[in-house]
Amino acid sequence: MIAALLLAAVTTAAPMTLRDAISYALDNNPSVASQYAAARAAEHALAQSRANAFPTVTGELQSALGKSENYGGAYAVIGIQQQSVFSQNTAQIGTSYNLTTGGLAFLQLDSARASAEQAEEALTSTENQIATTVTNAFYTVVQKDAIVDVDASDLHYQDALVDAATAKEHAGVAAGVDVLRAQVNQAKSASTLVGARADVDDAREDLAQTIGAPLDQSFIFPKEIAQPKLPSQSVDTLEDIALNARPDVKAARDAVSAAQFTRKGWDRELFPTVQIGAAIGNQFSPTLVTQEQAELDEEYQECLAFPEPAAVCTPPEIVPRGSPGFWTVQATSTFSLPLVDYGQRRTERLNDDAQLVSAERSLDQTRTQAEVDVRQSYRAAQTALAQLSYARDEARLGTESARIAQLQYANGIIALTDVIQAQQQSVTAQSDYVAAKVSYVEAVVKLRVSLGTYTAQNAVADLQ
Repeated sequence: MIAALLLAAVTTAAPMTLRDAISYALDNNPSVASQYAAARAAEHALAQSRANAFPTVTGELQSALGKSENYGGAYAVIGIQQQSVFSQNTAQIGTSYNLTTGGLAFLQLDSARASAEQAEEALTSTENQIATTVTNAFYTVVQKDAIVDVDASDLHYQDALVDAATAKEHAGVAAGVDVLRAQVNQAKSASTLVGARADVDDAREDLAQTIGAPLDQSFIFPKEIAQPKLPSQSVDTLEDIALNARPDVKAARDAVSAAQFTRKGWDRELFPTVQIGAAIGNQFSPTLVTQEQAELDEEYQECLAFPEPAAVCTPPEIVPRGSPGFWTVQATSTFSLPLVDYGQRRTERLNDDAQLVSAERSLDQTRTQAEVDVRQSYRAAQTALAQLSYARDEARLGTESARIAQLQYANGIIALTDVIQAQQQSVTAQSDYVAAKVSYVEAVVKLRVSLGTYTAQNAVADLQ
């Protein structure tokens, strides 16, 4: 037990990648555990339905032993005394099969199979949702960490600007107020950097809390934000893929199948119930053999004690052990029709119809939602990719503009306010560029998940 705890502690302390974080979340998330339990319960119900629909075969070994004295037992009413000592051994293989009315067992089997598949697909949907949530939380940390680099660069820029303003003041070509303004922006940048670093720690702890890990869990964040490719298929093709692969669509389709099978079982009373059973084996009673052997021995002893003139006393034979094997087959057919059921049949029909209509409406809505998810996710990914290109140019131009502005101020070409404005625009552009890269990654992951062809781990496999 102690070794297991130490191993768990070592495993928890190891830095996690994005895939590790998703795997950890799937193993510890209560929603996944609940859906997994529901899937296993549905699987067990399917096994029970399968056992009801098909013949079962059982093997049986039984040894019975009884002793009594002056006990009439069940046969006293017909004047037969129960044996005081009785033993019997039975070994048999038997089968039983209940062919229920109107094939109801097979309808229930199909319904249970659909429910089991629905539970598995609900589990997959939950895992995909968690993968998206963890990915967003993970890249929130990556984004904030990249902003720290931007703010650190901005502070370095402000330090250089303070030095330039101080040098110009000493040279008498700039007023002292320029130094004060530069120092104000320097202090503001330093404060922003401190806050950005705190935001990284907060986001990392939020990520740990999201996956259910200790708050001091460490992670391995990428230095460069990956830029995965968009799917090459058309939107219509992606919609068809999603409608055939998404677990929520499959689950809704299975719910309709289950409701249809339940509805078909309504007319079960119109057919008889057939119960079939068979067994083959061997049954042997040591008590009866011993009793028969004792009777033969007693007859032999009486012959020896009171021999008749023409009698020849032959030693008794040994009663053979064992008995011939046995077999048994039985079949019972029962037909019953409710005459007074207080409206149970009518309300059952109404309920079955209502459940079927509800499942069909849910399937239609789920299919539409799948199409909307694919279209909007694909459009969002395309938009994010286009915005990423613009943000890249904006960040590049903003950085260059701030650099030139710093040189112009050092040479007395522009005022300090122009430099500060150029740098603020550069910081904003770089922050927007980081946000655009993260938005594009999240959009691609969301698109992959919306297709239903990726597992929770495979959706992020190429991001780190």
